[in-house]
Amino acid sequence: MFELESQIRKWRGHLRSSGSLREQDLEELESHLRDNIDDLTARGVTTEEAFLIAVRRMGDTEALSNEFAKVTTESLWRQLLVPAPDEGARRRQRTEVVLLVGLAIMAGLLGKIPALFGLDVTDEDPLVYLKNASLFAFPSVAVYLIWKRSLSLRFMVLAGTVFVAAALLVNLYPSYEPHQTAALMALHLPIALLLLGAVLYGGPGWRKTGPRLDFVRFAGEVFIYSILIGLGGVALVAVSVGVFQFVDIDIEAFVANWVVIFGGCAILVVAAYLVERKMGRIESIAPVLARIFTPLLLVVLVCLLLAMLVSGRAPAQDRELLIWFDLLLALAVGMTLYGMSARDAEEPAGLWDILVLALVVVALIVDGVAMSGMISRLAEYGASPNKLAGLGANVLLLVNLVLLGIGYVRFVAGRVRYQVIVEAQMRYLPIYALWAACVVIVFPPLFGFQ
Repeated sequence: MFELESQIRKWRGHLRSSGSLREQDLEELESHLRDNIDDLTARGVTTEEAFLIAVRRMGDTEALSNEFAKVTTESLWRQLLVPAPDEGARRRQRTEVVLLVGLAIMAGLLGKIPALFGLDVTDEDPLVYLKNASLFAFPSVAVYLIWKRSLSLRFMVLAGTVFVAAALLVNLYPSYEPHQTAALMALHLPIALLLLGAVLYGGPGWRKTGPRLDFVRFAGEVFIYSILIGLGGVALVAVSVGVFQFVDIDIEAFVANWVVIFGGCAILVVAAYLVERKMGRIESIAPVLARIFTPLLLVVLVCLLLAMLVSGRAPAQDRELLIWFDLLLALAVGMTLYGMSARDAEEPAGLWDILVLALVVVALIVDGVAMSGMISRLAEYGASPNKLAGLGANVLLLVNLVLLGIGYVRFVAGRVRYQVIVEAQMRYLPIYALWAACVVIVFPPLFGFQ
């Protein structure tokens, strides 16, 4: 028997897998599809025939995705360099570019606030810059998302309250040698602020699975764009410093205090703008990288376990090895999430899902080894902020990997739909931000601000 809702879900899942359409685009297309179906059935056409005709009218899904990709891929450069076709679009284009420039300048000015108190980035103790780095860069992104999504006053108040509270907390908390809690604060505050980013990106529907998954892809794209822009900036700065040295002009202090501050703080909002404007095939770069690096990461983890068995070296003997373990585990979870953002939720289990399940199983083994090493170091050397923060992160990763493993086993066995795995992961993601907030707020006073 033909089931209309099931077929619509499959059609929508196929469009989602292209990576060129966001949830709001899919909702609009589905609305058009349903209108066509209703119109046809009202004329006496059967539901099955109406669905097939409506899909045909909408156009081939691949061609439709390519058309969206073409329009949105060209829109960035066209809107930056070529006037928009109508006055309203041109006005909004100019407004957005002016807003971007203003937000980039705002980010740089925020980065110069410590200089007002005589704190130079070239000082021997740049701790204040490290603790506040995310507070220099994130507000401009928040303002951009609020403007882009036309969010209401309550979202503005929420964002302002979070940033003011974080700024007060970070700068009023003292820091004593060896500054472990301050370093942890600098590392975990951006993770905690990602939850605010998800709320602003998704708007009123941020609790839904679709907007959260869109934000995962958005965050991945922003990270990749930021790295690329940063590498280009580093190359440009290096060449500039070298050229000025030939004419006996030392610009290193100027570069460190102005170019690096303004450029470094503005990278994030520029990357966010590029991702939002260039919403075509390029937006699926994170899932594509996940497809490439997931099998490579699996090989690395397997080789790591084999090397440990052959060498007989326990992770408890090396603190840096445990840190690399955590990075690899976080990368494994990240690769899995990015792969989700471009997968057809209605597609049956296949070889790729078995590969991801293998990665999850191996990552679970690695996590178990890492946790045993951390517990051993805690028993031998006692508790410290770094050890407890690392242990907490490993517990979160362990639970996440267990949920992923159970979900993929059930999915491969044909007991649940893939969407069940996605929904479970999207519900779990805020826990990382809550743990990061706990490290930022609780750890400093708990360990005497050391």
